[in-house]
Amino acid sequence: MTLLPLAILFLLHVPFVCSSLSSINGTSLSTLDTSDPSSCSNTRSLWDIIWSCAVTLFACTGTAVHPNIPGMDEGKFTVYSRRLGIMMMALISPELMITWATAQYLTARNAAKDFNDSDAFEWTTTHGFFAWMGGFMLYFNDKPRATLTPDELLHFVHEGFVEMPIIVEADIEDRSKGDALSKGIAILQLAWFALQLVARHIQNLPITLLELDTLAVAALTGIAYGFWWKKPKGVGHPHAVYWKETASPPSNLAYEYVVNILT
Repeated sequence: MTLLPLAILFLLHVPFVCSSLSSINGTSLSTLDTSDPSSCSNTRSLWDIIWSCAVTLFACTGTAVHPNIPGMDEGKFTVYSRRLGIMMMALISPELMITWATAQYLTARNAAKDFNDSDAFEWTTTHGFFAWMGGFMLYFNDKPRATLTPDELLHFVHEGFVEMPIIVEADIEDRSKGDALSKGIAILQLAWFALQLVARHIQNLPITLLELDTLAVAALTGIAYGFWWKKPKGVGHPHAVYWKETASPPSNLAYEYVVNILT
């Protein structure tokens, strides 16, 4: 069911594939001589092209997407729907995802700098990403109250309302479901696809519009992937930060989950 939008998107590109195969370099689908071995070696079926493009797009967009940590009241359907929505955005308008990833990278870097400038906290860009993606959950009276922004966390630590959470970069990466293997497979898939097109161009063989579009989308997605390289992927639960019993109750939080928790 979730693959229906992707299937529709590829079906919309089928006319472009057919027109490309029938026009580029004077090659026609109806006039190809399949009995000629040299002709068969350079001939691909429609579904071969669609399958190759689909695998490349799925590998690039599926690996590049780095959603934030789900909220407490969000189920699996909501999480998967959001992920699918981001993948569709990457396919339809990859420049928007590049803008989004760039903004997240800059805010994560600034958050790490703010913490490093305060009391010798050792934060990396990964810490900044983790904080902005909802990585720190405030607990009051042993109940989750709200997700803390990096500014709120830094303020509460300075005021002595909470203890500075001790979490090293290795612990954050351990929570992440994106490892070097999955990243490497996506990069190899994109490189293999690009080399295929380069080889066909050198041999003066037809290249379809769908393949060119796939290469463009995958390349743009790779830019966003670069900005999200240090962002944890697929983290399911935030790190708990406990409010001190001696401090006044928190108020005016940016992401309030529970209202009237004190009553």
